[in-house]
Order: sequence, then structure tokens, then C-alpha cells
Amino acid sequence: MIDFAQMTFKALAVHKVGNKVRQEGVLQAESLYHLSDDDLKNILLDYFLKPFKKEEFFKFTHDTDLSFNETYNFCKNIFDNKQTLLEQSGAMAKHLYNQATHPKIQSGEFYVTYFADCILDDEVIDAIGIFKSENKDVYLKPEEATNNLLLNYEQGINIKKLDKGCLVFDTFANEGYRVLIVDRFSKNDEARYWKTDFLCLARVHDYNFNTENYLHMCKEFCEDVYAENASRKDQVLFLNKSLNYFTENDSFDPQIFAEEVLEAPEQVTLFEQFKENYEENMGYVSNEDFKISQAAVKTMKRKFKTLIKLDTEIDIKLNSENTEQYIERGYDEQRDMYFYKVFFREEV
Repeated sequence: MIDFAQMTFKALAVHKVGNKVRQEGVLQAESLYHLSDDDLKNILLDYFLKPFKKEEFFKFTHDTDLSFNETYNFCKNIFDNKQTLLEQSGAMAKHLYNQATHPKIQSGEFYVTYFADCILDDEVIDAIGIFKSENKDVYLKPEEATNNLLLNYEQGINIKKLDKGCLVFDTFANEGYRVLIVDRFSKNDEARYWKTDFLCLARVHDYNFNTENYLHMCKEFCEDVYAENASRKDQVLFLNKSLNYFTENDSFDPQIFAEEVLEAPEQVTLFEQFKENYEENMGYVSNEDFKISQAAVKTMKRKFKTLIKLDTEIDIKLNSENTEQYIERGYDEQRDMYFYKVFFREEV
């Protein structure tokens, strides 16, 4: 659990990083930014911290060895001696510039901050923030004149739209720290340079990851295996059973999950075979027992399709596994069509 309520600035460096292909260069600050305005501090805290809503943790990594990850080393040096923030952030800006080789990458302000008093899992720790603002919005600027209002405009940074950012928490240093990331353009081709080339991050296999991964595996099993011999109604009910199990329990137990969700022995066998292939393809083995993250359940719930969509432009939504007793599927020979029969006491 993260709590930013008491988080405070200790230092801030602001540089500008351009696009290397266009040879825009790096504008490196000569000194730390002096934050004397409390209102500006609060604005920047909102701008930097509010986008971090998901507790989806990553860590620095490297194909050869963690010590070769440049951004990890810059952060480690700052944590070891926060007086080096200006020097290390300047080196970090140059490192980011060397990754900016995609023609669509925009130049922008590059901020490196040192935060104190962040609470992570009931522990008070320091954190380093790394942010980049690239896109500018146009703002109207009304100005009073004699008996009139004049409308001017100017370009500026929208403080509700952080383009790129990450928070590095001073914990698990030997494993690559704990890192949160924001990237508004994570689905674009040019986004790779932030998460992969500059930061070089890998997902931490914690309870959030385990919950999300297992539910994703259930979804894949339903679509790839279960769907071959089950109606759409049964598929939706299976997904609802999976969600209900994770919603109603604090920890995962594979035996109880099999009894409550999979039920039939042949289905258990199919699921175990699918799980083995899934883990082999993904390159990791799922934990057998783990704490369930309700935040991850909520995220995955949005990805589960609980609708039965029919070719007659009628949709039937099954909200839970308990709806099974109120819906029947059949076939009408005279119309040569399938049908669903729905039972209810009153319309609500």
C-alpha cells in the first residue's frame, strides 16, 4: 500500500532533452531548482504523483547483470548521496537523449526529484521521481482592459496530463528497487525508449502480478480450450466463477479453486495441462499460494466479457455465477434457431 500524503520535496533538477535524430541536444541545468513557492510545490506534487494510481511494481533489470543498467546506477548513486542529484540527473538526461532515436519522440522538460516521507507497506522511505513533459497544450488567457476583456493564448504544460514518469522507491536495492511507471504513449511505437531502452524495467512478481496473471490465464483457458465444448453461457459463467473466487477470498489456494471453479475432474486436467503450457510460453512458473490483490481483480474484471452477444442484436449480461439457475439454452426446430429462456419474478 502506497501513501503519498506526507511526501515532500527535498531537491529538484530540471533539464531539457531533445530528439537525437534531429540533433536537438540536451540543455543541462547548472544548479538545482529552488522551490520557494509553496503553491508551486503543491502543483508539482499533484502533477508528478496523481497519475500513479495502480500499484503495478517493476524493477530495474539488465540482460547481463543489474550493475550494467545505467538508470539503476544513477538512482543508486543519488540514494547513497542525495547531494549528487544535480550531477547524476544531468548524466541521466544524456542517457535519455541517447535513447531518443525515434523520429516521433518530442523534446521536453526532464525533471528528477528527490522525495522524502513516502509510505510504502507501512515503511517510511525516500523516493526518486523521474519525469518528462513533451506535449504542450494551448490555453486561453483572458486579460482585463478598459471596459473590455481581451483574449490571448499561450502554450503550456497541462498539469493533468503527465506524459512520462517513474517513481523509484529506496527499497529492495539489490533486486533493482521497486518502481512505478506512467507512460501516456505506452502503446505507440516510440514508447519503447522510455520503459525499455531508458529504464529497462521488468515486472515484479508480487501478489498484484500473481493475481492478475492467474485471472488472465483463466481468461485464456476459457477462450482457447473451454470454448471448444462449451456454450457462450457456460463460458461466461466460468469467468464469473473465477472472478467470484478471487473477489471473495484473501488468499489463493489451488485445491479450493479447482473444487469451486473447475469442479469436474476432466476440466481440472484440461486446466492443469493448459497452465503448464501457458507458463512455459510465458517463461515463469505461477505461485501456488499467494495473497489476492483486490486492485488487480478490479483491473482484470474490466477485461472479462460477461455478455452473451447474439446475431439477432440482443445482448444478455450475466452478472454472476448465481444467474445459471435462471437461464436455459435450447433449440427451436421449427425456426431452426437456438434460444435462451430467462426466468424472473419482476422487472427492476
